[in-house]
Amino acid sequence: SLELLCRGYVVGMVLSAVLVSLLAVVEHRIQLPQGNVVALSTRGPSAFRVRLIGGDDGGPLSSVMVEPDGEDANFTLVSSAAGSGIRAVFGEVLVSSAGEVVLRDAAGAELARSSTIQMGGTALQLTSAEDQVLYGAGAGPDDATVLRSEGNVTPLVVNRATYVPHYFSTAGYSALGVVSAEDTFITREGAIYPASFASSGPSVSWNFTVPFELYLMPAASLEAGTRAYYDLIGRPRVPPKWSFGFIASRWGWDNRTYIEDTLHHFRDGQFPADAFIVDFLWYANGSDYAFHAEGEPWFNDFEWHNTTFPNPREQMEKYRDMGFRYAGIRKPRLGNSQLLADATSKGWILPQGEPGGDPFGSSGFYGVGRELDFAQPALRHWYADHQAHYLSDGVSFWWNDEGETDFFTFHWWNVAQADTLRRTKPTDRFYALNRAFSPGMARLGVGFWTGDINPTWGDLAQQPGMMLKWGLAGSPYVGCDIGGFTGETNAALLARWYQQGVFLPIMRVHSVNVATPHWPWLWGAEAGEVMKAALELRYRLLPYHYSLAHRMYDTGQLWMRSMAQAFPSSDTTSELTSQWMDGEILVAPVLSEDSQMEVVLPTGKWYPFPAGGAAVQGPATLTGAANASDIPAFVAAGSVVPLGPVVQHTGALPGGPLEVLVFPGADGSFELVDDDGESTAYEQGATRRVQFTWTDASATLSWTAVGTPGPSHFQQVFVTGPSGARSGVVDIASGGEVRLVAEFVV
Repeated sequence: SLELLCRGYVVGMVLSAVLVSLLAVVEHRIQLPQGNVVALSTRGPSAFRVRLIGGDDGGPLSSVMVEPDGEDANFTLVSSAAGSGIRAVFGEVLVSSAGEVVLRDAAGAELARSSTIQMGGTALQLTSAEDQVLYGAGAGPDDATVLRSEGNVTPLVVNRATYVPHYFSTAGYSALGVVSAEDTFITREGAIYPASFASSGPSVSWNFTVPFELYLMPAASLEAGTRAYYDLIGRPRVPPKWSFGFIASRWGWDNRTYIEDTLHHFRDGQFPADAFIVDFLWYANGSDYAFHAEGEPWFNDFEWHNTTFPNPREQMEKYRDMGFRYAGIRKPRLGNSQLLADATSKGWILPQGEPGGDPFGSSGFYGVGRELDFAQPALRHWYADHQAHYLSDGVSFWWNDEGETDFFTFHWWNVAQADTLRRTKPTDRFYALNRAFSPGMARLGVGFWTGDINPTWGDLAQQPGMMLKWGLAGSPYVGCDIGGFTGETNAALLARWYQQGVFLPIMRVHSVNVATPHWPWLWGAEAGEVMKAALELRYRLLPYHYSLAHRMYDTGQLWMRSMAQAFPSSDTTSELTSQWMDGEILVAPVLSEDSQMEVVLPTGKWYPFPAGGAAVQGPATLTGAANASDIPAFVAAGSVVPLGPVVQHTGALPGGPLEVLVFPGADGSFELVDDDGESTAYEQGATRRVQFTWTDASATLSWTAVGTPGPSHFQQVFVTGPSGARSGVVDIASGGEVRLVAEFVV
């Protein structure tokens, strides 16, 4: 009837008005005299989004780099002589009458002002009041030992390097540039994301394709700016507990006998380890590097190789009983001609290949015509179908190699693999290791390694900086090919690399098939004992490291931090990459062939870790020759560090009581966090938390515990001081305290 039609029209008008009202709250649009529109909004709890609109507006870009865990911050509209814009609790962003974007902090101080926005422009300059230093753009071998980001930064992924469209400026803000994923392209230098920037004095100049969005985060320090960045891209999920142990990898596991002999060597020699990784010959019956675009009919992409895994399910169960998880290498391409023909007919093949060489000419790419386009949902579904059986057979995680075919290949590839897991084991945590990253992948709970590095002292020295700079750029779980991948290493270098690996987020060896594997027992008794001691320390640190991973998930504070983050006012340590903070532990491993150490201690009282002993008063620089077994490390007065007993794999936890090291001279605390180590239940709060508090005046360690303890959680505790004082073993229960007295005279 007419009455019903009228009512429907009125309801529709009301709903439309409500929708317009909601959009007005979500985004504030400002018309510029030049004809441009600038749209301002918030994303997540601490970022402004500035959209530059020069023509038809398709709405905000959908970028996999941006997925905040928190709600978008509320904002109010502001207008003054300085301009019109929005204000949130963390600052404000305005557009001046001249068409400049102005960023201010919460107190109203100007942090940066842009050049005038031009119609259809592809460049923008942000200028601050003083010269600035940038951090957080990523790293490669050429700049790994310099913490700051210098010169022109072109975001790209390639073997051994990742750079991202992000920085923190010492002018007091962080920035992330976003363009359409369709604008990415590839060159011999890598897969490029076309939102580059360069710094010069007080200015940062952006160059980009359009449409372009700039996320701006007022932040007074590198620490605050990094947290704001992770709030925007998504906080790192906690990987499975076994990934915090040791991973044995090599190219060249020839057959089942070799696999099982090696695993028994680890267990019989009491070299702790939790996982092993096999290269090509676990699934394929050869290498595909020399294949043409049509592939080969005999190649296997989704099967088991009958030489290494003739009985995969039985083998996986056997190895799991020994405490080993298994991963196989994966490539983002196909080699089988029938599968290739099917994928090509469906439009699932990228036009480009992988940078790094051409077996047929001089194009600089391989795998051309065979690389999968994981950005397509249908391809991801097909891929998950084909490899789901591996998880049912017992594969625990993936090792993803050579995925630099697009800036976001690794992201979408991991999404496809995570989808596979959701089908078979929906409550398990997803885990994979990847050779490069894009911002936002940390929220998937995955790890990364720094590419095909060389067995040299120079490469050893680069790895801490790679780890620190990648962490600032959005990848907090980073490891490397311990010992170097590309050729033969030597015992002294490998032993020092093991020591460094104790304090990296991921501890994993790897080597090329023509090199001696990097197993500890193959390098002489002395070096082998050094490597074994490093492994044992890594496993003693498990409860400490796992708790720091939970802290990173809970708060956004990086587990491994640069000295510039931890001690921003210390001019002597701020640019160092040769030492870093593993939580509260200052680590400065030996990185040179002459075994010379150098440790720069900030102001305060510092104790050797873990041995204890007399404190050193900082600021101080410690130098000299280090013994082969030395890993220079220190903790500040007031530090509380939990250590577990030595176990051979994480499945053997707890293995005995927890030891808590306390270091007098100041009050301190530490929250021990544990969970089931396997599932995503921790995201819903299923954790066991023990808050330890050290009261220096009374030399008392007290604690309170919440959450139900599980079978792998620590039930008992004892306390040790730096000069040898040790308490008795007591139950943790729901709380308690232990007092130590006479030994604490320093």
